[in-house]
Amino acid sequence: MSSISLSRFRLSARVAGLLLAAGACGESSALPPATAENLVDTAVVYAVTGTAIGAPSGFDLVLALPRRPERQEDYDFVFDVDTAGRAVLLPARLTGLGGSAGFRRTSDAFDDIDRAPIEDYVTDSVLVLQEDMTFLGRSRSTQSGCSYFYGAIPRYGKFEVIALDLVERTVTLKHLINLNCGYRDLTPGLPDS
Repeated sequence: MSSISLSRFRLSARVAGLLLAAGACGESSALPPATAENLVDTAVVYAVTGTAIGAPSGFDLVLALPRRPERQEDYDFVFDVDTAGRAVLLPARLTGLGGSAGFRRTSDAFDDIDRAPIEDYVTDSVLVLQEDMTFLGRSRSTQSGCSYFYGAIPRYGKFEVIALDLVERTVTLKHLINLNCGYRDLTPGLPDS
């Protein structure tokens, strides 16, 4: 095979791979079968400042778990109480990690959110929290749980703030995270997209 043909073949393979990956973010037909059921759960996250060092102050959407940033555990956002006394979430980018993790505030009730949008997540500013508010979350892009063929893809979830305790510096979040690679369905059960 000549060097021109080989270059054209490599370019065609890259374009095909990019098209398939782009389709995986938006169309269920290009995704691997779902293996993890969507479950509603709760998590308590502690402020990154003013609490015990062993308390989880981050949250990882890829694993749907509170995390401890001081142990260099992966996370997509951290909780804190700022100097004005506001409860805030900081996307990983604001903590120096970079990445595409972000939030999207919504006025929809938790149970009314069926599907996560792909775009318009805020990655460069804090989200001020209030009790009973809902928001959507997008994780960092990762290959964790995805085949190499699909590349690095974020996970999506919905959250409701069910309790804020500014004295103990905690937030309790109800959440449903779709742990399936590239899926955006946010209803309980085995997702189909």
